[in-house]
This record gives sequence, C-alpha cells and structure tokens, in this order.
Amino acid sequence: MNGSAKVTIKTIAKKANVSHTTVSRALNDSPLVKEETKKKIRKLAEQMNYSPNLNAKALVEKKSFIIAVYFTDMSDGTSPSFMSAVLHQIKEFLPKGYEIAVDSFANLRRSHQSINFRFDGALVLSQSASDDEYIDQLAATGKPLVILNRQIERTDLYNYYSDDYLGTANAINYMLRMGHRKIALISGRKGFASTNLRTQAFQDVLEKNGITLPAEWLVEGNYSLTSGYQAMKKILNTGDLPTSVFAENDDMAMGAIRACYDYGYDVPSQISFMGFDDNTYSKFYHPRITTIRKPIMEISRNGVLTLKDLIDGETPQAKRVIGSKPSLIVRESVMRKE
Repeated sequence: MNGSAKVTIKTIAKKANVSHTTVSRALNDSPLVKEETKKKIRKLAEQMNYSPNLNAKALVEKKSFIIAVYFTDMSDGTSPSFMSAVLHQIKEFLPKGYEIAVDSFANLRRSHQSINFRFDGALVLSQSASDDEYIDQLAATGKPLVILNRQIERTDLYNYYSDDYLGTANAINYMLRMGHRKIALISGRKGFASTNLRTQAFQDVLEKNGITLPAEWLVEGNYSLTSGYQAMKKILNTGDLPTSVFAENDDMAMGAIRACYDYGYDVPSQISFMGFDDNTYSKFYHPRITTIRKPIMEISRNGVLTLKDLIDGETPQAKRVIGSKPSLIVRESVMRKE
C-alpha cells in the first residue's frame, strides 16, 4: 500500500478480514477476542506502522495522555545541561503514547497563571521550598504526583532525590586527600535546596578538619557557565590564591576554568577544580572534570515508573521515599598537592 497513506483500525480490519470493532478490542487487550486473533492483529498493526489516534483514545478512556513536568525555574538557576539530562531520561522511560508538557513554577508566578490541570499525572523537579505551595495544589487534585530532586517535608507523596550533602562531603574529603587545604567555593543559586546542602557540607567538612578560609574565597553563582566565570574572576583578584576550587555544579566549574585560562593560570597545575552533577560535557572538557555524579537516571526512572503505576491505579514497586547516593568520578582536573 502507499507508504504515505494513514493506517487506521479499518485498514487493519480489512487486511485481517475482521470487523473494525474486533481490531479495536484486540489492540486494547479485550477478553472478548481470542488470544490467537489478538496476536495476528497486533502483528499486522506493527507491520503496517499503525499509530493510535490519541485524541480519540483520550476521549474513550477519559485521559489526556500528557504528563506535566514542572521545574522550579527554567530561566534562572537551572543549568541547560541539567534540564536537558533530566528531560532526556524522563522521555527514555515515558510510557508509550504519552507526551510531556514542560513548565516552571517561576513562569506561572511571573505570568500570574494558575496550574493547567489537563494532565494524567505530574512530575515536579523541585529545587526550592518555594515550590511547596504549588506541590500542595497539585496534591489536592488527587491526581498522580511524584516529587523529584529535592527531599520534601511531606511524607504522603512519592519523593526521589539525590543525597547532595553526602556527595559534597565526598568531594571535599577527596580534595583533602589530594593534599589541598586552600579550597575556594563557588556556590549555586541562593535559596535552592541543592545550594544549601552542598554549601553546608563544604563548610562542615572543612570545620571538622580545622580549616578556615578567607571570606573572599566564598563566592555566589547561580549554576550557569557565566556565573562560574564571573565568580572565578573575583577569586583570582583576591591576591592570595587558593590551590583548588569546588564549584557546586559542572557548568560553573567549566566557566571558572575558562576564566583561569583567560587570566593566564593553568588548570590543574596551578589551580585544581572539582564539580558536581557529571553533566554531559564534563568528560570532554579540558581538563576532564573530576566531579560528583548525580544519579539522574535512577531518580528519573523511579519517578516515571512510579507515576505510570499511579496513573494505572496500581501500587508502585518502588519505595515511597528514596535518597539515592551520588558517586565520585575521578578525572584530570584535581592535581595532587605536595
């Protein structure tokens, strides 16, 4: 048949020599159709590249076949590499036939819009306690909801996140084992849970080891490449230079390393760098960045599969709350300090 022609249930019915009602029932796994007939029709549908009409299917099943994905803020504080990695993983595990609708709570707040509840379930990539009012609104609908990325206080919702405090503690302890005592910090966006946890762990580990740092070495960024570059410029202009820098994400580490090169400093022989997240580009940068790998795949997979179970009215296989452990990825950006 013509490859450009739209394959419908009637097309399959004609080919299988059955009624279109039988085809519809077979594709929806109805017990009214014999298993042998179901297999025959499914095979034909696959061979003919049949795609169901989701609008019609949605009307019948009273579903939108849309999963809403909300970030805290996509224009400030969420690095493009992190957002891209998360969305890629969500799409990887998305149930067949579903689409995602992406928005941010900050955008709703700026445009004075309310949440559009035309979805079957929602994933919230929460980065700040400011999200809680929207999380409460979503939970109040009774629709399936899973919170990712940040540990929340509510215990009635499914919540999967990364232990950022542990990850940072491992990072700083590694730098100490490599002989570094003069460690500067480029922190993430103020008010984000990840920033609070990573900064607290940084300070706690140094305090435990009796290390105090000049205030000028503690510079705020916002998780962007540019903020890493600007923060490093400030550190380089303090006079007394650190031997190493912990940037609270890889994007800022890359921006800071670029600043070092522009100002004539070599990395890592003069200044070493540690990042966080293990973004897509960190292993291709020069030098390849030593970092903490955030378990984005595990978190996203748990989130999507749990949401699918909730949408289908089933009890999720995963636990209600899971704090995944990050892992240390050793590359080339941290040099041993003798």
